[in-house]
Amino acid sequence: MRAAFLIIGIAIGLALLAQQRAPSGDPLRPDLGARVRMLEQEMKTPSGDVQEISARLRTLWEWGNAYALTGGPIPVDFPSGIAQNFRGLRSARGSSPEFLAQVNDFVARYVWELQIKDENPNALGKVELSHRGPFRAGERVTLQQTYTVGDLPIQPGGGIVLAVTRNSDDPEPDSGGESSVSIRSTNPAARLEKTEAWGEWTSFITRSTLSYRLKEGTLRKGDQVIITYANLRVQSWTNDRVLLPLTIDPDGKGRLLTPRWPSYEVIGGREARGVNAVAPSIVRPGEKFTLAVRTEDAARNLASGPNPGYDVSLNGKVIRNIAAGGPALAQVDGLSVREPGVYRFQARSKDGALTAASNPVWVRTDPPYRVYWGDTHGHSGFAEGQGSPDGYFRFGRDVARLDFLILSEHDLWMDDAEWRALEEATEKYLAPGKFTTILGYEWTMANAFGGHHNVYFRTPRGRRRVPVQATANLAELYQGLNKQYDPNDVLIIPHAHQAGDWTQNDARMERLAEITSGHGTFEFFGNRYLQNGFEIGFVGSSDNHVGHPGYAVRNAQQGGLAAALAPENTPAAIFDALRSRSAYATTGDRILVDVQLNGGRMGQRLADSAERKISCRAMGTAPIESVDLVKNGQVVYQKRYAETSSFDPHTWVLVKFASDTEVFSRANPRGSRPWTGDIEVEGARLAGLRTPSFLAGSDRVARDSGNPNRLDFTLVTRGRGKGLLLELEAASPASGVHIRTRQSREQPGSQGPADRAPASLAAEDLRFRLGDLPAGRGLREFRVGKNVDTIEVQALPASASLDQVFEYTDHDNPQPGDYYYLRVTQVDGGMAWSSPMWVGGKRGGSPRK
Repeated sequence: MRAAFLIIGIAIGLALLAQQRAPSGDPLRPDLGARVRMLEQEMKTPSGDVQEISARLRTLWEWGNAYALTGGPIPVDFPSGIAQNFRGLRSARGSSPEFLAQVNDFVARYVWELQIKDENPNALGKVELSHRGPFRAGERVTLQQTYTVGDLPIQPGGGIVLAVTRNSDDPEPDSGGESSVSIRSTNPAARLEKTEAWGEWTSFITRSTLSYRLKEGTLRKGDQVIITYANLRVQSWTNDRVLLPLTIDPDGKGRLLTPRWPSYEVIGGREARGVNAVAPSIVRPGEKFTLAVRTEDAARNLASGPNPGYDVSLNGKVIRNIAAGGPALAQVDGLSVREPGVYRFQARSKDGALTAASNPVWVRTDPPYRVYWGDTHGHSGFAEGQGSPDGYFRFGRDVARLDFLILSEHDLWMDDAEWRALEEATEKYLAPGKFTTILGYEWTMANAFGGHHNVYFRTPRGRRRVPVQATANLAELYQGLNKQYDPNDVLIIPHAHQAGDWTQNDARMERLAEITSGHGTFEFFGNRYLQNGFEIGFVGSSDNHVGHPGYAVRNAQQGGLAAALAPENTPAAIFDALRSRSAYATTGDRILVDVQLNGGRMGQRLADSAERKISCRAMGTAPIESVDLVKNGQVVYQKRYAETSSFDPHTWVLVKFASDTEVFSRANPRGSRPWTGDIEVEGARLAGLRTPSFLAGSDRVARDSGNPNRLDFTLVTRGRGKGLLLELEAASPASGVHIRTRQSREQPGSQGPADRAPASLAAEDLRFRLGDLPAGRGLREFRVGKNVDTIEVQALPASASLDQVFEYTDHDNPQPGDYYYLRVTQVDGGMAWSSPMWVGGKRGGSPRK
């Protein structure tokens, strides 16, 4: 039986791969057209034969892709249903009557929909919006959605199902909030009534549904159904393609048909509430470069109003002016610095209300490499995300100011037309020397079969993905890619929150691991690969799903970034840097990390030596708090830079919360930890507050209206810490910070296996007296299962440096194959990790336990 499954799997896999060759001429080329006509007849009789059902499923998948390539709308979950049924047919349950009946029903349901759409393009009519925007983020609007019935009537018992997408941050309409939904028809004999959900609406993009059944009358061609969204609050983030999904049940049998959906655009708020400044990370003395100054609204979107005007300064001296009234995204061109060193530019609005410092600019004579910033993992609306590929690449290039970018859509929800669109967009936005784009996709598999892996190609033209619909496990992904491509032209990067299988690795292609993203920080993930003897480097990404790559702020934490150390910004140079592990990860902050081990650089395996000299130059976007040297997964040396044993009456105190994401089995990491409660300053005056850490949508910090020395807070962490900077006046050693947290419950983790159920978190009542803190720092640890979470209070020195030099020589029990990497942590919680370096041993050596 297992052999039979293997034969079936190979046959399906080869056919599914072959179908990705775009058909020419008639989308139903003669061979496919004949099989489709046969399938339409066969589906009148369900089959109990595994091979016959497999052939039907294969024909259906090819048919759906051919239809998509004509521009026809494919239901969101059609590709994922193909994948799940394909995988089921190859499993032990594949021959059970219950499962075969399920696959028969799936095929019959989509044969029916494709047949309707193929035979009559006007069958489903059309959906229109009264206004396509642009609307401003967060504003309230009234919007009408009109469905005009096509040639296919809606009979009594049928109806319309509306969806609220999971990416909405507004409460569901008609849920008791300020917004509401009403529905009416232009046909006076038709009566639509709100009812309980029905049908097969299971789309992953859906958070909830509103369902309306036709109780009386028939809706015929030309009749209109008008849905009014009254006082709808527009989402708080920008996007060029926001959908209001609508499906149709023509006969009441629960088979929901998907018409083409229109969209509207959301732009930033008009008011300037923040500013950000971005410059190149490494330049030569005298080299001309551009500083981008981005004016933002309250939600950190690019503002839609004019900029307020800025003075741009360097070393306290104003060097340029940005005139008020211009666009929110301003460029200061032709800047240069003559002398080597590390520089940061400042942008200050004319009224002084908005200020920002740029990332560090390292001016180097004959630099051995440049640091280019990119996002290797993000999504638009081709899956459960939001937005168009054009909007995604424009945001990454113009707003986030990335140097390189990849749109890695989930292939679990992707059809061939969408893959073609990714190829075309990747080529369209490529500008060698200025902006590098790389073609890729996310192989989206359940953890039991390998976990999530992003796959990238050196060049975009003519590439065919090895999709999840054609592979049953990670080994087959490796095999398929090796069969089709030179491994030097492929790069695979697994990620952690839907954890890739760290017990498997193809060293020719899988060269990096994503250890931080908007989902959380998961350093353990890279160590699992390393401890199994695999040569893996580190990158971060946003994994943003709303079209905001590289500057992702709508997540549990700020999305990460990948730093590529390359000689130039071209696809070949960037791809080679990533493949050679000449790259590192950050939590989204453009921290510069220059690391050497015995003269070698990150990502390299060096000659064996009894002496291992590690040096690092860290240049931060905030003061450097510490640098840790990790050897074989353990911290063997730590240097702290922000400690102090004395402080002035006017001082700053950091309060930071962090939650551990380590795993203790082959599992996804735990979910987010909520910290909620209050902080009260005792024996001093709370003069001010800064929130240097990224605050997610669920985070809240507010001054208590009745007690100016108290803050109420809700912070959510998953890995990296989130901190609050308290400005104290009249402080003394007797002053203190009183922290009270309330009982809460850990949020569930990612789908898939977990080490344990979400924990109930106890309330805590803690006091930190400044004079009792060793070196100005106090730390409390809390066991949550096997994990260790922390609350830290730290008095900061009067001046903390943004640049630090770290040196250490390791003589402790050196062994061939030892690996080392550095972890840099800033006072604001921003982090960076160098890719590992190995000393001695050999590639593919035995796992280090």
